[in-house]
Amino acid sequence: TPVSSDNCTGAAFTVTVTVNPEPEVTDQSTAVCSASTVGLTLADDVDGPSVASYDLTSIAPEAGLAADASNAVLGTNLASDAIASDVWTNTTATPLDVVYSFTPVSSDNCTGAAFTVTVTVNPEPEVTDQSTAVCSASTVGLTLADDVDGPSVASYDLTSIAPEAGLAADASNAVLGTNLASDAIASDVWTNTTATPLDVVYSFTPVSSDNCTGAAFTVTVTVNPLPVPAPAFIDSKCDDDTDGLQTFDMSGVAAQVIGAQTDMVVSYHLTLTDAENNTAALGDNITTTTPNLQTIHIRLENTLTNCYATSTIDLVVDPLPEIDLEGNYVICSDATGGGLDYVVVDPGLSPATYNFIWRDELGDVLSTDSTYTVDQGGIYSLEVSFASTAAGCSAPLEIFTVSESGAPAVAVDVVTEAFADTHVVVATAVGTGIYEFSLDQGPWLDSGTFIGVDPGDHTVYVRDVNGCGVTATMIYIVDYPKYFTPNGDGYHDTWNIDALSSQLGSKIYIFDRYGKLLKQITPAGEGWDGTYNGQQMPTSDYWFSLEYHTEGQNDLKQFKAHFTLKR
Repeated sequence: TPVSSDNCTGAAFTVTVTVNPEPEVTDQSTAVCSASTVGLTLADDVDGPSVASYDLTSIAPEAGLAADASNAVLGTNLASDAIASDVWTNTTATPLDVVYSFTPVSSDNCTGAAFTVTVTVNPEPEVTDQSTAVCSASTVGLTLADDVDGPSVASYDLTSIAPEAGLAADASNAVLGTNLASDAIASDVWTNTTATPLDVVYSFTPVSSDNCTGAAFTVTVTVNPLPVPAPAFIDSKCDDDTDGLQTFDMSGVAAQVIGAQTDMVVSYHLTLTDAENNTAALGDNITTTTPNLQTIHIRLENTLTNCYATSTIDLVVDPLPEIDLEGNYVICSDATGGGLDYVVVDPGLSPATYNFIWRDELGDVLSTDSTYTVDQGGIYSLEVSFASTAAGCSAPLEIFTVSESGAPAVAVDVVTEAFADTHVVVATAVGTGIYEFSLDQGPWLDSGTFIGVDPGDHTVYVRDVNGCGVTATMIYIVDYPKYFTPNGDGYHDTWNIDALSSQLGSKIYIFDRYGKLLKQITPAGEGWDGTYNGQQMPTSDYWFSLEYHTEGQNDLKQFKAHFTLKR
């Protein structure tokens, strides 16, 4: 009710006061990567009244945070995206906070309690550019670097691979991708197809565990070409003691292997493993350990890049020619009786492989053919060398003789007495050849002594083992038949001593066992038919008395013995 100064009261009236609520916004926080926009929208009052604007009353960054020039500044009547475009750079290796203080203002211009927005700015990983050098066709073998002072790199994104022309990538090399490990390119292999070093540049982006990506960095891999060993050759050497081993001077091989290349060094090894590992180098004087042929492994290394390549060289030890000649050859001095008056001496070696020099005993060269025909006796020599080797390895001089064999002077003697129990014949041959003997065309024997020769006519043959003719000598063995069988069958029907048929004065007297003279015959006659006075005598032993002369003598000899008549 209004009252005037006169104390007058007027009609009652009312006053209505509207109390508007204040907006309430809870504190906010977010995390961003260094140099990235905050990207945060300021919150509203979740249950009203809505915030119409915000007053930014303070900005409190930790030391190490650098604000972008376009960042928000203190002010009023700001929209909800007031700091969305702010960018903070974290210049340290640890997360840092910047705290914004805001007062929310409603559409009724009511201000609420202040709230804060805490922005955690995570540092980005920083990786410096890397480089390495490898040999062509070798693995890169490089591990991608980490941020040396944090934060650690959790993974890498491979964004580009840029090889120079002339580099060929292995099929299993890395390809562009994300979330790669630090060994992403460690197994990559590049082949340099040129003679100069070439680069391949990989571009990576590091990613931290907070998923913050750092600035891109590069890895430059220089791929050095491999040395190229030129083919090398070393002359073979002659075997000097039949063991197939020799010592080789390798000092002239290195220049062949290197050729026109520079900054190279050569070493020699027994195995490929030793050559690849550069161990157990052999030096320039190598004594082989494998007979006849040994393969040596060569390492050619560039002293600037340490890149190497391997090759091989064969060390060949030529065996001495093997000559197979007889010590003595025999030819016939007269071939009219058979055999050859020459011999073809053949060592059995191919003229395509060997050289030949035939000489006489004076050293005069007779021929250079692979065989030589000798037609007169003497002393000869043959020298054989390899035709295909630089050393011309020669076998030791082979000396041989050629002997001439002529017809022998043959003597044949019956060395036992006539009528001996066992008859022995001895034949001898004197001449320039080697002889063998045969009795009555029996087997040829080295000895001319025949034992147990039957009575009668025989022929002793003597021949040269080289076929230089045959000499025949007749002999007769004097003896008497030990029995006869007068049965009319034409065999042994009479008894006589035929060996003395040429002695007309020889006489034979035949007696029975009682000493009765039954028959007188001569060796030149028909012999006794086993009868006495026309009567057949019975089977029995009968005695005889022989009067004869020995060959070449006139004295009369007498011989008595007995024989058997069988019916």
